[in-house]
Amino acid sequence: MSVFFEGKKVRLRSIKKEDLPRLQNLMGEPETRRLVGEVFPVTEGGMEKFYQDCQETKDRIWMVIEDRETQRLVGETGFLRIFYPWRTADFSLILWDRRYQGQGYGRETAHLMLEYGFNTLNLHRVAIGVPAINKRGVAFWKSLGFREEGRQIEGFFSDGVFSDFVMMFLLEGDYRGRSGERQGS
Repeated sequence: MSVFFEGKKVRLRSIKKEDLPRLQNLMGEPETRRLVGEVFPVTEGGMEKFYQDCQETKDRIWMVIEDRETQRLVGETGFLRIFYPWRTADFSLILWDRRYQGQGYGRETAHLMLEYGFNTLNLHRVAIGVPAINKRGVAFWKSLGFREEGRQIEGFFSDGVFSDFVMMFLLEGDYRGRSGERQGS
């Protein structure tokens, strides 16, 4: 197992082929799929393509999230559309196993990934998009210091209803100020 990061609750590691059936099963959870905007069924071929995309690290770095205690795969996280000349990347974090949501696993994963992004990859800006119907998700990212920079008005469609798609960002300086606050407290 190639563990990349380890926190008190989570272990982040590279994705393995053996993870695909578990991930495919988790990605079938209807409510989480709705909140993150997944609309198509997850197929074996789609999972194989996802796995192959995760092996290429030129503009994407992807990991699975495991419960450190049980080694149970509970989600995925990563940076994508990394553009090193501008020091920017998009960020994704999904806890597919709903039993782990609201328990600190996402927060710890986000902190590990942001540390990596700003302090190792030397990113200056990290962005994320969240459907406005995912009120917990928007609040979560704001609690980490992400700020709203705009909305794609009615840019998200789910269950027959249009919703805004909230574009958010975190700059390196803002992150460093917040991480200094955490270390000093």
